[in-house]
Amino acid sequence: MTAIANSALDALDARLVKPTHKGPTHVAGRVAFRGEILLTEAAAPALTSAIASADTNAASLSFLAGQLATLSQLPVLADALGDALAPNGKYFIYVGDVKRGDRYQIALGETLVYVLPYDDVSVYNELIDFFYLDKTKMKKFDTAAKIDALAEGAAKYGESFPKLTYEEALARV
Repeated sequence: MTAIANSALDALDARLVKPTHKGPTHVAGRVAFRGEILLTEAAAPALTSAIASADTNAASLSFLAGQLATLSQLPVLADALGDALAPNGKYFIYVGDVKRGDRYQIALGETLVYVLPYDDVSVYNELIDFFYLDKTKMKKFDTAAKIDALAEGAAKYGESFPKLTYEEALARV
């Protein structure tokens, strides 16, 4: 039995590569992954700087963040993740070709995804700022505790951005 068994991450296991963390966190019943998530069965493209968490015995990810090179890869990501995305999850995707200052939410079926510009700063650092987390405290945490803090920050995040269809967002890049 793997450390991510009985979670949404288990169904994605073949796509989870280059892990710096893959297993339980300090929150009981939570498992997490930090690394890259392949969008296809080939080695590229991938959701890079990926951070994800799921509750054991849950079919979907509760939290996901990462970076895509282009917005055109968003539907490919949605296909790759399939049922791991759910309406009650919090998903933050930083995209290389989204214009600086643009922030919106895109519906992928029933699921809303936050789409944000990527400004050559790590996704991890972007999320710390985005969720107003204490950088000094975060430096003292191990990887599992860092993912817990980000997942909890995401769960509390309630701000809404303009809701666009994928086609409307694609027309903006």
